[in-house]
Amino acid sequence: MSLDADLIVDRRRLRRKLTFWRVLAVAVIVLGIAGATAMASNRMGLTGMRPYIARVTISGLIRGDRNRVEELDRLARSTTARAVIVHVDSPGGTTAGSEQFVRFADKAA
Repeated sequence: MSLDADLIVDRRRLRRKLTFWRVLAVAVIVLGIAGATAMASNRMGLTGMRPYIARVTISGLIRGDRNRVEELDRLARSTTARAVIVHVDSPGGTTAGSEQFVRFADKAA
């Protein structure tokens, strides 16, 4: 009788191990498919990173503004911005502010 009980316990233990490995294999396959799908959608431009044309409107006096310079630099380095339309509505400004625009135009070109 002891042999039958040991055999039942061993079978249950083997069944649990087999179930664990099966679940693990299915989880790895599902994660692999999800990762491949995410990479494929990123390559096709389906993740919201489509190319676009940026439009920048600048109004008022043109002065040296660090935030504007950082935003324009980020826009110039962007790989998804294919073109930039700059609309300037200004009565004038400082030479430092206009120098910043010249630098931006050089980077964007």
